[in-house]
Amino acid sequence: QIAPRFGASALTRREATRVAMPKPKSGEDAKVPLQAVVLADSFTQAFRPITLERPKALLPLCNVPMIEYVLEFLSTNGVEEVFVFCCAHAEQIVEYLENSPWCQNSSGTNFVVHTVVSTNCISAGEALRLIDHRHVIRADFVLMHGDVVANMDLKKVLHAHNARRKKEKLAIMTLCFKPTTQALRETRFGEGNLIVVTDPDTNRVLHYETHAPPNEADSSFGDGEQKKAQKKPQLPPLSLDASLFSDHPSIKISTDLLDCHVDICAPEVLYLFTDNFDYQNLRRDFVVGTLNERELGNNLYAHVLASDEYAVRVDSLRTYDAVSKDVIQRWTYPMVPDTNALPRGTSSTYKMEWPNVYSDANARVHASAKIGAGCVFGDGCVIGAGCVVEQSTFGKNTRVGANVTVKGSYLQTNVTIHDNATVTSAFAADGVVVHENATIGKGAVLSYDVVVGPGQIVGDYSRVSLATQPVMDDDEYDSDDDGLEVGSLPSVSDGRRVSVGGGGSLGARAKAQNFGGRATLKDSDSDDDAKDVKGPRCAFTLTDREEDALAKAKSGLPSVDGVGKQVWSVDALGAAGAGNLWTAHASDLRNLWRYSIAPAPFARARLAYHNDDALDSDDDATHTRGGTGDPSFGNGSDSESGNEFGDDADQAETVFRREVAETFLRCVKHGYAEANAVVELQGLKMAENRTFADIARYVLMTVLGLALPAPKDVQKENARLYPVTSPASVPELLKVTRKKVERWAPLLARFLKSEDDQVEMLLTLEDYCSEETVFTGMGGSALTPAFPKILHMLYDMDVLSEVSVLAWSAEKEGAEEEDKKFLKLAKPFVEWLKEADEESEEETETESDSE
Repeated sequence: QIAPRFGASALTRREATRVAMPKPKSGEDAKVPLQAVVLADSFTQAFRPITLERPKALLPLCNVPMIEYVLEFLSTNGVEEVFVFCCAHAEQIVEYLENSPWCQNSSGTNFVVHTVVSTNCISAGEALRLIDHRHVIRADFVLMHGDVVANMDLKKVLHAHNARRKKEKLAIMTLCFKPTTQALRETRFGEGNLIVVTDPDTNRVLHYETHAPPNEADSSFGDGEQKKAQKKPQLPPLSLDASLFSDHPSIKISTDLLDCHVDICAPEVLYLFTDNFDYQNLRRDFVVGTLNERELGNNLYAHVLASDEYAVRVDSLRTYDAVSKDVIQRWTYPMVPDTNALPRGTSSTYKMEWPNVYSDANARVHASAKIGAGCVFGDGCVIGAGCVVEQSTFGKNTRVGANVTVKGSYLQTNVTIHDNATVTSAFAADGVVVHENATIGKGAVLSYDVVVGPGQIVGDYSRVSLATQPVMDDDEYDSDDDGLEVGSLPSVSDGRRVSVGGGGSLGARAKAQNFGGRATLKDSDSDDDAKDVKGPRCAFTLTDREEDALAKAKSGLPSVDGVGKQVWSVDALGAAGAGNLWTAHASDLRNLWRYSIAPAPFARARLAYHNDDALDSDDDATHTRGGTGDPSFGNGSDSESGNEFGDDADQAETVFRREVAETFLRCVKHGYAEANAVVELQGLKMAENRTFADIARYVLMTVLGLALPAPKDVQKENARLYPVTSPASVPELLKVTRKKVERWAPLLARFLKSEDDQVEMLLTLEDYCSEETVFTGMGGSALTPAFPKILHMLYDMDVLSEVSVLAWSAEKEGAEEEDKKFLKLAKPFVEWLKEADEESEEETETESDSE
């Protein structure tokens, strides 16, 4: 029998009347089933534009809707009755659950699922007030979101909570935390800067504080006021009430915890929400508010998971990528693909092969395809000949053509990738079509049924949807706002969506189009949209004209209407493309890399902390907030110490040099043609607000370095591109170097156009061979004996001009004697150029005289 659904009347902001809980009966009738409340709506915009059309709780993670992980976790931990609160796209969630074994209870268990629907709530606080208003919670209960993946022992937490409640009736809540490192929490999972203060003897929470991680300083960003604000630290110093030290023998300050968003609550929690209409956000309002009102006596406690337990909430695309990889790597066991337990009632047939590759029995992978670690191939998936695939998930009936490269990406149901396309660290929703030779940049999100035309390039961090972007004025926008996602898709008289348009070049508008930050950096509770859904999926409808054009685009024809007029912008996705390009708000641009589905570089996050600490005049150099000497912050290697960089300028330049090197090495590893490498480097140029000459200088040093053993800071997967030992002699070194430079000389010449750019490149080459500034410890000194020959080589390959070499020589003539080392080495080559130049001038004069 299907569990009843509770109605959808809205709560008004009035003084609520508390209803007394029914008195328990004696004997067996006194037993109250263990209950749970699941918030299937997160009230934010982090997954837009995907959640314009589908609730995040139903979004597949490793080909399983996220709500399935939640219900499986609760059912295996003794929960008997679950209330799933639905707001955005409520009809889709209700329909899914009512047609699933969870509500049909075909297994005959005591696990019952109810749906509570309200299309008027705009926050988690209002949802809990509605739950209280329904009087359905009869005892202590589990509270969690519909996007948590967990295998933790919930029974152990419940036992500790119940034992505490018997002794202390005002112990109203137990919060679960997962031990981690600050770097992993904020860079890998995309969570905020979290500080939790507890009493170590009782685990009582005394202080809870979270902030968005600091942004990188960017002198090119914003107006005068915004630039002025960047000169101030973004993370405030930790301030604790002095009474905490007098009331508690000792306190513990933790900066290495991840909030699991799994809570055990007393019914009093609901009462407090009803009595305090200012409580909207579970953490920022309720937890912080309760801790600040200690005079009321309500206490919160912490439970820290064991090292082999897992519980993480998927509240951003960055977390989606991290949790997907954790599932594939079996940190969430038994919730892994090859147990074939989820979704309930389905008959999946996954088998695992080393290294962590899961294939359904009905998936077909061509024998010539190169399959790397960490892949999931769903039912009916087809991978073509010559494909290169690694760390990616392929949904049901996904079709991938020949010679396609897919890395670090998530392709949902019925996605089609045609021959020779490249998809890197991207997300493609159901029905997406990527035509041949197209390139999808890192961090890109393609919403439902988007079509990318042949040969088109979708820039890094782009978001594309058939829905046009909802209008929002600058003075209305707040990247920290909660609850604006629900109902924020206004309609016009024809019932379709309102937009700001979405056309524009994916190349020319790359910086403006990028879209990567979470909409709610302060909010860790609450991404869903448009509560007025009237269909199986869409929060908007396509016109007949658009439907016809979409069908043409998917078949590879121009997306035109009946009179031959282009329906979607040609500049955005090509003549055979379909979709609108969304633009990020200016205030989100600096955080594109941090919350994207593409992994964020640890060194870049660390730099943001370093810069923020440098601005904080209240912090002593030995007590900086991020702990610059903490070896756990960064990539965890001993070489990554907080004193690695001399000053902020060198530090920023070192990070940029690494970014260029890793981007270029990725092109080398995958065998990219020059045109594709230009696209990759162009995206980095625009994201970093640099010039092509800046890129080229570090590309050349990376090319030269490929003749030497791998430097210490190169990523492990790129280390294989380097030889194990240095060439035995200078001639052998020059032979290897020439081969490397010849391959990329046209790209370097394309980037180094002016005399000034080439002179700057020569000065950078001096630094590399001297192992100075950003090249310390990279082994470039091995190239010093070959310096003049390398100059001649670059000259012969048209990377350097005669004028540039002579200008460099003239500049070095006025330098200090110790700075003329490389000029002396290059003297024969420079003299040869001067003689050739003089002979050319004499010939020109002779020809002039003869005329």
